[in-house]
Amino acid sequence: MSTRVENNSQTLSQEPDAHIVARHFRTGARALLALSLIATIVCLFFLRDAAYLAAIPIPVLYAVLAFTNYLELRSRASNLRSPNQKRITLEELEMDIETVGIVTVVKVIGVLAIGTFIVAASLFDWAVVGAAAAALLSIAILIQTPFLPLYFSEFERDELAKLKHERNHSRG
Repeated sequence: MSTRVENNSQTLSQEPDAHIVARHFRTGARALLALSLIATIVCLFFLRDAAYLAAIPIPVLYAVLAFTNYLELRSRASNLRSPNQKRITLEELEMDIETVGIVTVVKVIGVLAIGTFIVAASLFDWAVVGAAAAALLSIAILIQTPFLPLYFSEFERDELAKLKHERNHSRG
């Protein structure tokens, strides 16, 4: 994440951490969407039985991209800060924690989805890979559910520690 308060002056950086995280995640979602589209086209030519598997993530990635655009838009500095603002507000801190937490949870679910697809593709016939991957993903998400709130508390602790560290350096 970017630094928020420069050490020698009390000016804020151009954009909040939440905006930067959302922008980077949006770039990743666009890259995955492009790869999915290319994989679908390639599979249509060379492996017709598996072409539907490459197309499954496309609507999900469009939804993730739309949600990420919303996160990026609401976390812009122009929406969170007044023109003469010198310090980070509680609203901006909460926005950072929430955005980073949401992005991390979506990344974890994405990694679980890719992992379950790989496991299903290696164990099952192409005709049932989609159903097997969906079942494995449901089980993996169910197992991860108790740990997802821990991500948010960890990000909150990190942000508060970063702010304390930056305040101590700006005073001393």
